[in-house]
Formats: sequence, C-alpha cells, structure tokens
Amino acid sequence: MEIKTYNSIYQKIYFNAVSGELEPVGEYRPLRPDFILGHDPLIAILIDDFKSSGFKIENQIKDKCFFTADHFAPPATAERANILKKFINFSTENEIKQTHIFEGICHQLMVESVKAKPFSFIAGSDSHTVTAGALSAFAVGYGSMDILSALASGVIYEKEEPVIAVKLTGTPKEYITGRDLGLEIISKIGEGRANHKVLEITDMTGNKISMDDRFAVSNMAVECGATSGIFVPDYILANYLAERESMSSGHFKNLFKEFESDIDYEYNEKYFISTGNLSSKIAVPHNFSKVINVRDLGRDIKLDQVFIGSCACGRLKDFADMCRCIDMISGKRAGKNIKKSPGVRLIITPSSQKIFLEAMERKYIQKLVEFGAVITNPSCGPCGGIDKGIIGDGEICLSTSTRNFQGRMGSMTSEIYIASAVTAISSAYTGKITAPEEFYEN
Repeated sequence: MEIKTYNSIYQKIYFNAVSGELEPVGEYRPLRPDFILGHDPLIAILIDDFKSSGFKIENQIKDKCFFTADHFAPPATAERANILKKFINFSTENEIKQTHIFEGICHQLMVESVKAKPFSFIAGSDSHTVTAGALSAFAVGYGSMDILSALASGVIYEKEEPVIAVKLTGTPKEYITGRDLGLEIISKIGEGRANHKVLEITDMTGNKISMDDRFAVSNMAVECGATSGIFVPDYILANYLAERESMSSGHFKNLFKEFESDIDYEYNEKYFISTGNLSSKIAVPHNFSKVINVRDLGRDIKLDQVFIGSCACGRLKDFADMCRCIDMISGKRAGKNIKKSPGVRLIITPSSQKIFLEAMERKYIQKLVEFGAVITNPSCGPCGGIDKGIIGDGEICLSTSTRNFQGRMGSMTSEIYIASAVTAISSAYTGKITAPEEFYEN
C-alpha cells in the first residue's frame, strides 16, 4: 500500500483533523478542533445566537473547551462588567470545567495548559491564538461564528492552504529577542503577503531560541497575514513539554519522530532569516509592517509611556531580559540604583499569574519596581485600549504589545511604536526611543 507523503507538518495536522463523518463543502473540509479557546468578549457576542438557535455543547466538546476572562480583567465599566457576567454565566450553565477568571492572558494560559498538545488543531476566539504554533500545533484565530460552529457542531470548515518555510539561522546577540525576530520576519514577508498561508518555522540558530521567544515569533505570524505560524519540533520544545507535564523529554522526542516519519519537507516558498547580525527592530506608527532598525530612526522621539506586556510579551524571559538590561545600563552609567526617566510612565504586565509569581520569586519584580515601573495584574489591558494604560491626545508610547493601529491604545492622535522588552527598558531609562546596542556594545 502506498504511503501518503505530506509536504509539511501543517498538512499532516490538517488531514489528521478532518472529520470522516461529514462531507466537504467545496474546497472546505470539516476539521475537528482538539482545543477550543474562548475569551470573555467574543464568547459573550455569540451567546444570544447560540441560545436562540437551541444549540447545546455536547460533553465531548466541553472537554475541549478552555475559557478565560482576560480582556475585562477586572472590568473598568458597568458595560464591561455586564459582558463579563454574561460570559461567566454561560460558562457555568454549560459546565465548562476549564474556565479561568483573571488568571492571565488567554494565549499564555493556553500554552501553559497540558490540554494544548503538539500536532493538534487549536481553534481560538482571537487572532493571536497563533501563539500556540510554537508548540508545533496548527493554532488558528477565528471570529464568533466559527467558534459558535465549533461549540455547537464540533467542527470548523477550513480549506488546505499553501505553506511558507521560514528558516532561522546564525546566533542572535544577547539583546535580540523573539520580538525582534518576529519583526524581521514581517519585514521580509511583508504586510498581508502571507494571507491564507501557513508559516512553518525551523530554528537552525546556533544556540536555539527559547520557548518564550518562540511564542513571541508565532504570535506575530498573523501580523503578516498568516493563518498560523508553526515551529518545527525539536529538543527545546521536548524539554518545555517535559517540564510542563512532569514527564521525560524522551517521551516527546519519540513522539516527534513518530509524527514526522512520513513527512517530506518540500516548500515552494522559503525565507532565510540570518539572526547573527540582526539589530534591534521597531515598527513605526501606524503600520506594523513598516519595520526598521531602532538606531536608524534618525531623530530623537520623546516618550510619554512605555508598556511591556500582552500575549506578545510579558513572559519570564522578558522579565529576565529587562533586569539584565537594567544591569547593563547600570554598568555603563556606573550607578547602582538607576531609575527610568521621570517623564515616562512605565507599565509592565506579566502574561499570567504563574509568570507573575515566578518573577516575584526571582526578584525581577522588585528590581523593576525599584527602577520605577508599575506592575499590573495579568490581563490584556493597554494592548487593546481597554484599561490600565490608555494614552491621551498626541502622546507617544513605545509598546511590546501586538499592534500599533491608529487609536489602538487610546486617542486617535496618539502614536504607538512596537519593539522588544529590551528596547523598551533602554528607552524608559533615557526617556526617548533608544537602541539597546547603546548599552550592550562598545
């Protein structure tokens, strides 16, 4: 019997997820998600339609559900409190056991959960569900009607998409993070260039990038239009899963070999990203795909606010990187108790309570508070212009968050620059956008 050879990891996950009980609709095949992620505002949107249609969530689908309250966490207005209550009531009525209230940002909680598996199909109620691509999962963000379909019928219709290979090579400098790598990928591929395509990312770097950096890279796959950004599995992922699930890494390495046994890597489109000489990157307003080197801005840009957090950042490595950067600045400036610029508001948000507690235990929180930061509870907050860091008319914010659309964080006349946590701390210190190279080189 001839064995089917797939061109990519994505295709194998895709065909494994196809339901044999339902017929395709044209090019669209019915896929059964292994994991259904829902957050407070989007789930609340679909509840009325769900109930009026007489739908119910079957037990086998409930077991796949993972609901979080992270956007209105806690709610800042009565309107948002009502939305949150509607979401919680729906979760309770439908006995969704995995419902997490104010525990962190949904995409981070998702990758911390043992329910999010490698080689699975993950459907989420937010475009940045793609973050779980770092787990070698086909993770896709959907709108309310697709999530309603997943809850009511257990399937979402998807057509097979082309795959773009992204190869990361070289060894990045210590101040280059996953945020910089993601921005570089976007600058190479271009805005919307990967629409209706999947990125498959291979880490060929000298020291291998960390899982936290991989989450940041996969998170930004959607910003160049990609449906998902899947990392090819390796020992870094095996070690992460082993620690997360208290198992031997050998178990996952064997799983990887078994999964890849009939895969033939052939891509029509490839991008090679050389990380060795990469400089710190920044996306300028109001265009996420307009990416340049931080030191090529060409003028001083005074900041009103620096925000470090969101599902794109705010992980433990980001906290370690920020504290290391403070130490580097301290060494350059020969001062033990350096502080942020007095004119800058510095807001830092851990991505989850787990990260918050670990950062406290390692004394990262103490160092950052002494530097002048305010630490907020884990939530989406300023990233979507929700609360805890809205910016006003004409203000300029350097953010590590997901997007820099006009008015994204508040006033329509404000400006948002997107960069890494290392660039953000360097800039918070000087009061203007500053390349970390200033403190790490020479």
